[in-house]
Amino acid sequence: MNRWLVAFLCVISGYCYAQIDSGRPAPVAYVPDTNVRVIANSPVQNTLQKVEQYQQLSHGTFPGYRVQVHFGQNRNDASQAKNDFSLKYPGYTSYLTYQPPYFKVCAGDFRNKLEAVKALNRIKRDYPGAFVVRDKINPPPLH
Repeated sequence: MNRWLVAFLCVISGYCYAQIDSGRPAPVAYVPDTNVRVIANSPVQNTLQKVEQYQQLSHGTFPGYRVQVHFGQNRNDASQAKNDFSLKYPGYTSYLTYQPPYFKVCAGDFRNKLEAVKALNRIKRDYPGAFVVRDKINPPPLH
């Protein structure tokens, strides 16, 4: 029993010793548009670079959810629905998009489906045909 304990402790101490810094300075990465400096190894730097490239490719949008409140072929009806929604729900940003041959009015920028469903439950009072859709969203402010 004591031999297993000694062997186990030797393995753990060797593993812990392997984690000690080799004396080389760690690479430094700067997060764009912030004053944050990250001291990290190369896998973390690669991940940060990939995130930055993804943000540049997506033009500041991220995958998320919105609540669709109108869908139709008439632009005037869609504009009216957007204006009506903006007056009733000033806390949500509304978007009018055109995907030929239809105009859609969607609202909100929700990071997850739970947030979108909570908003949907409020919006359904005035827009019973509303539903949650996946969409590219503008990042909402972090609280």
